[in-house]
Amino acid sequence: MEARARAYLDGNCGHCHNPKGMASNTGLNLDLEEARPARLGIGKRPVAAGKGSGDLEVDLVPGHPDASIIAYRMASTDPGTMMPEIGRSLVHDEGLALVRDYIAQMQTKGTQSR
Repeated sequence: MEARARAYLDGNCGHCHNPKGMASNTGLNLDLEEARPARLGIGKRPVAAGKGSGDLEVDLVPGHPDASIIAYRMASTDPGTMMPEIGRSLVHDEGLALVRDYIAQMQTKGTQSR
């Protein structure tokens, strides 16, 4: 499941969320090469998500998709909140379910194995 979820995030989010992408200033790197937990969003507070955070505090909370900004933004269709920002007008239910399941199965102590 981790490999599938990471591949999904790489393909749908990694084009912006990487060290040279448009979202490089966020510190959230969702490309496949990234291995550092905080850069994958684990326990990381957003830099400037504004209303896009949905009043949540952390990008990815292991074991808790409902507390994770990544899942919240993927589930939104609000143009100021949704991620990815462009190229969609609907929630990709299968992709969201995959990422939510990935977050839910993660160890609550921090990192997952690669």
